[in-house]
Parts: sequence; C-alpha cells; structure tokens
Amino acid sequence: MQKITISLKIAGILLALWGAMGCEKVIDVPIRDSDTKVVIEGLVTQGTGPHTVRVSKSAPFGASGTGEPIDRAVVTIRTTAGQTDTLRPVGGGRYQTRRLVGTPGVTYTLAVVLDGTAYAATSTMPQPVLLDTLTQEVAAAGRRVVQAHYDDPADVANFYRFVVYVNDQRLDGVFVSDDRLRNGIRARTPIGTGPDAPEINPGDRVRVRMECIDARVYDYLKSLADLLGGQALTPANPN
Repeated sequence: MQKITISLKIAGILLALWGAMGCEKVIDVPIRDSDTKVVIEGLVTQGTGPHTVRVSKSAPFGASGTGEPIDRAVVTIRTTAGQTDTLRPVGGGRYQTRRLVGTPGVTYTLAVVLDGTAYAATSTMPQPVLLDTLTQEVAAAGRRVVQAHYDDPADVANFYRFVVYVNDQRLDGVFVSDDRLRNGIRARTPIGTGPDAPEINPGDRVRVRMECIDARVYDYLKSLADLLGGQALTPANPN
C-alpha cells in the first residue's frame, strides 16, 4: 500500500562533527549522563489515521535504545485547512490523533507542552509519488541490492525516505534520497545498501515503504544518516 508521509520532528539535540586534515589529537570529552533532552517525533500520513506522535527523553551518551517515554505531555496538531486535534495518550510515550485527516498540500503545526515548556514544528505534506516497482541486482562481491523505481515529478524538488523490511523485520538504517540529479525522470534508487545492512538472500521477502517528505525533514534525516553511519537512533547528548 502506498503511503504519502509527512514527518514532524523536534529534536532536543543534533550532533555536529568538526575535523581538520593533516592532524590528529586524542581528547577526553566530559559526559553528563543526566543532561538529557526532549525528543518529539510525529508522523502524519495521507488519510484518516490515527496518526502518531512520540515524546521521549534522549538516552544517555553511549546507551542503546530510544530513550525514556513521556506520557504527561499535551500534544496538539493544527492545519491550514482549519483542523485542530488534541491527541490522546496511548502509553509508551505515544499520542494518537482522534479525527485528523492527512492531505497533500496542507501545512501541519505540531505543538507540545511539557512541564510548562512549549515546543513547536511546522511541515507541509508533499504531493504523492507512486513507488511502482521493486527489483534486485547483484552488486560488488555478490551482494544483492534492492532498487526502488518511480517517476519523479518535474519542476518541483522532491525528497524521499525509504522504510525497508526484510522478512518482516525493519532495517535500522536511515535511507533518504532527493531528486537533485534525477528531477523529472524515471528514477531508480538503491536502498538498504549500507555497511550494516543485512544480507538479502534468495527466498527473502523484502517490503519497502516510500515516504514523501519535505526539505527540512530530509535535511534532518540526512544529517542523522551522515553522523551515525546509517543508524536510525536519535543522537544522545555529549555536552
């Protein structure tokens, strides 16, 4: 089933890596495990939903997992189409819409109030692009690569995220693409090809969901992919 997706993300922290060529120095960075940040992740897809927002605290630096869930926030989504929906908590830090309808071209504002502090993010749902074909090819060293095929619309910048499942297990990597080099043409995008991606073997079942995202969400996810080597975990706090 085709899903057209808008992702609203408020990240309490982003990591930036700075480097210099020709020199190397080993330093000890002080880590404050207690200095966690609020992380808010929202997903609105085309249609009636329910759509989900997750509120949590970032995990301490070096820890695994997605952080501590928060169930005491007040979460609201407003749209330029005149809809307002106060989400209901369903446990595990997740909040779900009651009546919100996802519509391409509409702008959504996510507002969260937590312990007296207000957070907000705005995103516009792009027009749908159909993922119509999946193929596989044998790449270097005999590794199989999945290719996503779709017709990229001309005269507009498009940004995509691919969510990949192998034998019903979701891959952990961040797979995003833009149309900077393929605007308005028949596109073929390799996905799930990072160094940590599992082998795809004959007989495996591969399922791909292509999400159309806006430029700001693409920049955020691309930064995660670059910083974390394709891992989809939210960065922890090194300060």
